[in-house]
Amino acid sequence: MITKKLLILGATIFALSSCASRETIHNQTLDYTMLMPSGAPTLPLYYEILKEEVEITTTPTDIPVQFNTGEYDYLVFDSTKATNFINKDDAKYSFKMMLTGGNFHVLGFDKEKDLIPQEGENILSFQKDSTSDKAFKNVFGDIIPATNYFDAINVLQTHLTTMDENFEISGTKIDWAVVSEPQRTNLMNIWAKNGIDTSKIIDIDLQKAFKEHNPTYEFDYIPQAALYVNKEYETEHPEQVEKLITRVQESVTNVIENPNDVAQAIEESEIGTDTTAQTAQFGFTTEIMKEVQKDGKNGFGIVPSKDDLDLKFDDGAVKLFNTITTPITN
Repeated sequence: MITKKLLILGATIFALSSCASRETIHNQTLDYTMLMPSGAPTLPLYYEILKEEVEITTTPTDIPVQFNTGEYDYLVFDSTKATNFINKDDAKYSFKMMLTGGNFHVLGFDKEKDLIPQEGENILSFQKDSTSDKAFKNVFGDIIPATNYFDAINVLQTHLTTMDENFEISGTKIDWAVVSEPQRTNLMNIWAKNGIDTSKIIDIDLQKAFKEHNPTYEFDYIPQAALYVNKEYETEHPEQVEKLITRVQESVTNVIENPNDVAQAIEESEIGTDTTAQTAQFGFTTEIMKEVQKDGKNGFGIVPSKDDLDLKFDDGAVKLFNTITTPITN
């Protein structure tokens, strides 16, 4: 399902189809088209979502086909999976910038501290062969049953909200779940309200575990969602692309350093304070966002857009990550 925010241009409201072509969009004088998944990647793009035409899908499986059709000016997608589409001679898109990195967590239910997932346990996850799945397999092994993957984190989150105080869903014990922020924080809040003893839930930071397991990985973050630009569009509109990148960099600084101001901007927009509307647009509420981002902890894993980073976190990190996580076959 794709939702969208419609812009009012003058006094006319244009109704746009979810698969509108770039030609149609630009005939209506909009700056660009963008398709992205809901959840954490929407936060560094909050300004664009509030001010421009951005289509947000709750099913990331809608996006891969767009790398081949080239209908959108920009796409946001899992960076380690996107390499399958951009490393081709006829690729229509190129990497532009990393947005999020390493907000993955492995939650253990009714587990003692320092335990790790084991083969044979009931482990739930999302998006098989995505970044989170590659990192998990690299650290703990290929031990998640194929039937235990959900198409998207929001679908897994909904499933996990039904867990009872015995850490069971429909009578079946759940041992572990691979989740990301802000869903982790949202789930912990929901479980606590439902009478579940969250002190019995252990939390393994998957990014930290991956870096400890792979000391040759030299970057602060493991790659996650990235922004890709249509090559044809960038050739035709280089200045517009640079302006967007500058706005996104400013937004990134805001969501890391001033999350309360970002929350206020969202609440004062057409989206408002209604939590249902906020969740429909972003995949989370402003209250959850402030909780995950407070005190500079940057739980969303928003990649800083600063020149003083020790190492440039770009598609080079993706290549290294993919090299490390690719199984060696004889």
